[in-house]
Amino acid sequence: MKQNKLISRLNLFFRSTGLFFTIGAVLWLSLCTWAAYRDVSKDESILSLFSFSNVFAVAANVFFLIIWLFTQRKKFSLLPLAALLLCFSVTKASFGVNLLGATVKAEDQSLKVMTWNVHLFDLGEWTKNKQSKNKIIEFISEQAPDILCLQEYYVDAGNLNEPYVELLRSLGYNYYEFSIEDDYPKRNINIEAGPDEVIKVGHAVFSKFPLSKMQRYSLDPKRNYYNLLGVDVELGAQKKIRLYVTHLQSVTLSNAEVAYAEEKTTKLPTKVESKTKGILTKLILASSKRALQANSIDSVMNKGTLPAIICGDMNDMPGSYVYRKVKGDLSDAFVSKGFGFGRTYRNIFPTLRIDYIFYDHKFFTCKGYSSPDVALSDHNPVIASFSIKSAENK
Repeated sequence: MKQNKLISRLNLFFRSTGLFFTIGAVLWLSLCTWAAYRDVSKDESILSLFSFSNVFAVAANVFFLIIWLFTQRKKFSLLPLAALLLCFSVTKASFGVNLLGATVKAEDQSLKVMTWNVHLFDLGEWTKNKQSKNKIIEFISEQAPDILCLQEYYVDAGNLNEPYVELLRSLGYNYYEFSIEDDYPKRNINIEAGPDEVIKVGHAVFSKFPLSKMQRYSLDPKRNYYNLLGVDVELGAQKKIRLYVTHLQSVTLSNAEVAYAEEKTTKLPTKVESKTKGILTKLILASSKRALQANSIDSVMNKGTLPAIICGDMNDMPGSYVYRKVKGDLSDAFVSKGFGFGRTYRNIFPTLRIDYIFYDHKFFTCKGYSSPDVALSDHNPVIASFSIKSAENK
């Protein structure tokens, strides 16, 4: 009896307002897909933010698809079904369906790559754990990637081998390249630093394979800050690839704004609308700058002649314009071997996958992918294992 009442109420609800909400969900997903093709590098638009809601738009359409199947108007289930199918080429990157993606036999891999935004090795002690920097090194040692790509890496301006170059070389990384983003007074980050101490921040590559032809590509014509590091990697037996590492425009939300976005703070500003507007403005402007940087990366990649791997902190979601532009014809290691949402950024939403490893599927086969939940930075590391295809399989 109760079950019949529930079904009756569902039918009543969907007769009156269900179709309205279903059309809304379809339009939502359509806007998410449109955002993937909308270049906002010269024209900032809130449309670019729809990519951050891909997962939720898909969930809404799946919900209405299922619900309509249990009503007398089953034909309306075709609306969300059509939206899901038409938008699948964009939304599929948001979900990993490979249950055994992290399981790799040593003999099945020729190359193991790790990328990690290490957040200055917790120089500002944001994790509240003084051992974080040591644990980061320990984790790298345990994972033993062949190629290690680090964003928000730093060296002391007075000694470019300090504090981590020699330490990482002791782990077998005999080849190293660094691309600077900016100089910072160390005391601005750690109050225990001396008043004259300066650090150089950027992204670095540590490799067990020889590196050559390193080049720094500027991604911003107005400010020589964000850049792309490109370097050739000699894998042996006349096998050479081009490796790219980057860190795209961040939103630079303050701690208070992050707490506000997470809705964990108990003392929200009185002008909530003003606070929200400020965050949205930062998100929109950052998205526009990332689109410009992605266009620059696409231009560099199109001129390349070697098989490529590009990795780093892109600060944008799967299915976004930035994701599509940077990935180009490459494959996403997460899509190949990942599972779930693949969260890589540890704050705000559990769906934020903004760190990537893209690879040339004509040259490599992805054998494994993982993004371990490691509370040592504001990002989780991303690790992918590859085998090199034989000539007859390319």
